[in-house]
Amino acid sequence: MRKTVSGVALLAVVLWGSLALAPVIRAQETLGAPQALSNDDLKKMLENMGLEPKPLSKGFLIAIKRDTWTLNMQIVLSENLTKLGLNANLGKVDDPDSVTAEQWKKLLISNGDIDPSCFYFDKDQKKLYLHRTFDNRSVTPDFLRKQIDYFGDNIKNTADLWKFTK
Repeated sequence: MRKTVSGVALLAVVLWGSLALAPVIRAQETLGAPQALSNDDLKKMLENMGLEPKPLSKGFLIAIKRDTWTLNMQIVLSENLTKLGLNANLGKVDDPDSVTAEQWKKLLISNGDIDPSCFYFDKDQKKLYLHRTFDNRSVTPDFLRKQIDYFGDNIKNTADLWKFTK
């Protein structure tokens, strides 16, 4: 009986100690954890960068003017807020079977040159997209601007590869 009481008492002390330390451990994890942007943070950051984010059902639409181009990009946070994505609708492909295997192959090969951006085709909407994702951790305006600029360069520099879209 004495061993049972001491075991129960020891378990109670251990549980009490872990409950007492839990807030301290959580505070340390929060202090060391990189901050993730919320939708409101993202909107404010884009506005502070001089952009005019237009709300979409998911994320925001921004338009960047470069030379004779107007680059429309969707900027969206993943549902769990761990990733930030850039999307560009490059156009519709009414008859995907009319696009030659060589044209599709060139798009796939170019993914290696533009990584972490990549082409993907939505078969239901029959649209070709360019997509780029990165971690939503400690994103600064400077970092986001660079990602937007790189993504815009990817769109422009690959235009010959997706000119078959409408």
